[in-house]
Amino acid sequence: MQFHPKDITQIEAYGLTVDKVKQDLKYFEKGFPTLEVVRPATVGDGILQLSAEEEDNLYRLYSDSDLVPVKFVPASGAASRMFRLLHQFMDEFPKSGESLHSFLEKEDFQSLAPLFESVDQLPFFEDLKLSIEGKGVDLNNLSEGDTALQLTKQMLSKNGFQMADLPKGLIPFHKYDDGKLTAFEEHFYEAAKYIEKDNVAKLHFTISEDHLSKFENKLKDVLPDIENNTGVRFEVEFSFQHPSTDTVCLNAKDELFRDQNDVILFRPAGHGALIQNLNALKEDLVFIKNIDNVAHRDSEDEQRKPTHKYKAILAGLLLQLQEKAFDYLNRLESDDLSDAFLEEVKAFLRNQLNIHVQFKDKQEIIHYLNRPIRVCGMVINEGAPGGGPFWIKNEDDSISLQIVEKSQIDLKQEDQKEKMQASTHFNPVDIVCSLRDYKGKTFDLQDFVDQNKGFIAHKFVGGEPIKALELPGLWNGGMAFWNTVFVEVPVHTFNPVKTVMDLLKPGHQPE
Repeated sequence: MQFHPKDITQIEAYGLTVDKVKQDLKYFEKGFPTLEVVRPATVGDGILQLSAEEEDNLYRLYSDSDLVPVKFVPASGAASRMFRLLHQFMDEFPKSGESLHSFLEKEDFQSLAPLFESVDQLPFFEDLKLSIEGKGVDLNNLSEGDTALQLTKQMLSKNGFQMADLPKGLIPFHKYDDGKLTAFEEHFYEAAKYIEKDNVAKLHFTISEDHLSKFENKLKDVLPDIENNTGVRFEVEFSFQHPSTDTVCLNAKDELFRDQNDVILFRPAGHGALIQNLNALKEDLVFIKNIDNVAHRDSEDEQRKPTHKYKAILAGLLLQLQEKAFDYLNRLESDDLSDAFLEEVKAFLRNQLNIHVQFKDKQEIIHYLNRPIRVCGMVINEGAPGGGPFWIKNEDDSISLQIVEKSQIDLKQEDQKEKMQASTHFNPVDIVCSLRDYKGKTFDLQDFVDQNKGFIAHKFVGGEPIKALELPGLWNGGMAFWNTVFVEVPVHTFNPVKTVMDLLKPGHQPE
């Protein structure tokens, strides 16, 4: 492909090169290598199921440690996906001439029926109602269809709240007696329960640079109350995906996507780009959790459903594994090692760090042992879309645990399809990791990325379908060469909000 001089100027201004863009286009043309799934990870075969006693011991191990943790929250996503179906409703319902009941019987819109039936349970319903009534409209005098349309327009239109244009983190998620809280605010309250050390808790949010002022203004408004309510002082950092990690995309004709001004569109290349942000952290432990996965605090029974307890348990297991790995690595520096000791280390790699390879010598043992460790919570799959835990065969013929997206599996191969369908668990992005080696030096996380584990995603830009490149995902290809441990955690710890309808689920409603 030949680029115009103005294209080259734009590419270089982005911190990219023409060669890099051409490489992106080759990925579109040839695709990425698919993964070879050996089998799904299941309880007892790649997924640990801890006893109550083990949970208590690991909880205390983390709680008693003096390591400094940070909560890393990918929060750059816009709320457009949350409201996509409502945008379609706003466009198509008025043209249909149908009643609301008839319109919502259409397959594409059936999921909106429960939303409009319980719309008063949305945390921002009263705000919608007050704004509509402030315009002289009495919702009590409208038909069901007109009421639904008025509420949707107030949510999304330019004359309303334009909620789809906000960062998802700044959408009100939960309602309390004394007000409502955004997802952004809820992460502080949750962090206060397991990140706090010496009355200080550190949070790091990755956001779009365009939204920085919105987050900073929100933080300024709410932080005094949050600190007063929790008794914790918060240290907060924001970072952005670097533009040099952005990629081009293709239109429906498989041509380079350009905007109305004939300018190449670059877009963020997914969570995989955040490996650079993670790499810049200096804390001892990092908890990773998506911005939209946070529960209403009143829905958590402190005895039966304490979400925060399981973060501490995962961290305790990480510390336990890390202590053992560090001890082995220090002892491996000696030249006087018995065969029995080497076999012990190999057994640890196989049975606890899930590395299955024929170790040739001591250096290869050190190579596999001296890697970042991540402990990932896994929930039973109840039909949620997304990645899951599998045993994968790597290019060096080793077998290891990986979090795999459906798009990374060749579903045309019947055996691969069957193995994917046999999966029992789902990745809720509930991860605790350590970024330091046994000498206290920070790993360069770029050394542990599998660049061939990207994938092509189908997205929309301004309503137009596009093909987009996703860099090796932060928790799959971006961590492909980490040592990985999966632990089953209760499903109540997973409360994602992918659409506005999810805000009506129990985890986002008061008891």
